[in-house]
Amino acid sequence: MIGWREVGFQPHRKAYYPDTAFPLSMPETNQFECEGCGAHLEFDPKIQAMKCQFCQSEKIVPIEHKAIVEHDFYSAPKATGWDRQAASFQCDSCGATISADIRVAGKCTYCNSPYVKEKPPRPDLIRPETLIPFRVDKNNVNNLFKTWLGKGWFTPSNLVQLSRLDLIKGVYTPFWTYDTQAYSAWTAESGYYYYVTETYTAMVNGKSQIRTRQVRKIRWVPSHGQRQGFYNDVLVPASRGMNQELIYKIYPFDLRALVPYKPEFLSGFLAEEYAVDLQQGWGVAQSNVLASERDKCAKDVPGDTHRFLRVQTNFSGITYKHTLLPVWIAAYEYKAKTYHFLVNGQTGEVQGFKPISWAKVALFVGAVAAAVAGLAAFIYFS
Repeated sequence: MIGWREVGFQPHRKAYYPDTAFPLSMPETNQFECEGCGAHLEFDPKIQAMKCQFCQSEKIVPIEHKAIVEHDFYSAPKATGWDRQAASFQCDSCGATISADIRVAGKCTYCNSPYVKEKPPRPDLIRPETLIPFRVDKNNVNNLFKTWLGKGWFTPSNLVQLSRLDLIKGVYTPFWTYDTQAYSAWTAESGYYYYVTETYTAMVNGKSQIRTRQVRKIRWVPSHGQRQGFYNDVLVPASRGMNQELIYKIYPFDLRALVPYKPEFLSGFLAEEYAVDLQQGWGVAQSNVLASERDKCAKDVPGDTHRFLRVQTNFSGITYKHTLLPVWIAAYEYKAKTYHFLVNGQTGEVQGFKPISWAKVALFVGAVAAAVAGLAAFIYFS
């Protein structure tokens, strides 16, 4: 049996680092057992079904064809808990909590900290009722990674050859979606352009001459108005561990592909518990809607320009969904340094960080400087 070696021991906590990928702690029963050989079934994005990695048996995941339900923001949640046999692990460093059924390595998925400890499942966790199943499989991630590495003017020329992919994990990432009706009333001063003819004195060949010119003026008048609009599925990430800069870059997700939550889809993948709660998520969504309403009201103001715009927005009919969206979290090593990237598990969009070749940057700056100097010389001697 593969053992565990204790590292970083402190009297108040223990952290374990596995010699290889090995479960920290798992349930004794197998929720998704292969009928052919008794092994664990995992969801396979390539065939969109459960598959046994040993005997290759397949099992369809039955999807309930029912309407996606939006819940009233002010009502108590209808379902709690994960509804699957799994263990939860929390990172003491970044605070992310991951739920998994098999093969949990002894380091944090997000920050690589070894201080990962098992914690009891949260009974009050609002259960996700919808998700988008993974459609991009692990092999595709490898291909997308190589293609993505080869792009970019300022990346090292040997990046593709020398980089080493050392982490790929599929994580069902928590999101909130919010629907709301917004009603906005605005006031502003509308500005209308008009032109007047002005005379001025100009010196021409040592002599003064009277000339005229058109000068633009603005006539300001008070204006006001109102508007209303419906916002559907305002998407807010609820992850603590996911890089926030990157997660917005792998948008969009096609939420029309949402299906009712079933624990079978999570088999073989990790799932993060939300760290941004329902009320905090609405605060983010509300800020996004307010910014959108201000932009739309600004466009409604008549005239050529405006100033002193004030917008008052009220909300009604606020509903929410807790959903899980598929994200591949990956990292690669180049010259002893680790770089992270994300892959949208539905669309294959890749976003991440790359090393910069400062030699290429210097060449580019030098080429631009030479071009500018050449242009200046051409103008001077023309």
